[in-house]
Amino acid sequence: MSAALDAKGSPGDEVTPPGGQGLESVDLPDVFQVNVALSARDALGLLDATRRLHGVQVVLEVPEDPVIARVSRRRLEQVFLLLIAHATDTATPGASTVRVVVDPPDDFGDVGPRFQVVMPGVALSERELRSVVLSPLRVGSTHRRLARARELVDAMGGELSVERLEEGTGVSIQLPAPGLASF
Repeated sequence: MSAALDAKGSPGDEVTPPGGQGLESVDLPDVFQVNVALSARDALGLLDATRRLHGVQVVLEVPEDPVIARVSRRRLEQVFLLLIAHATDTATPGASTVRVVVDPPDDFGDVGPRFQVVMPGVALSERELRSVVLSPLRVGSTHRRLARARELVDAMGGELSVERLEEGTGVSIQLPAPGLASF
């Protein structure tokens, strides 16, 4: 090892380029207080940068104030990536606008933040709905991302539900209630 390397740290330490953000070490603890709206924006930005949206327009409907949740930031971002990627992959040509709606928790801390991904023109059969929610091993390749998102949401203590809407299918995520923060 050279003296210059010793002064900067050992290989694998966090490296921050001048004027930019550095890489995060995977050994550091995860952040457990995140802004849900910001995570949605970050996931959408990543999917757009990697050209993963396939020309499908994704509309974010988020409040101006931060929507704070006490969950794993990495898992939450993975859920957004999986759900938005699934929505853009299953979008029909006639209905190519996916909506992501983020709602804040209630004022009393009894109900956690909620978000919904609305996939217009997508219709899941009763069997597909049951597979996503109850038996992810039986899910076909088309809906495997939904089943994986459900597993991540369960691991965070949240709840995923899939509902049929007039305009298509909505995947709703209810995150755990934050509890009373200030009284």
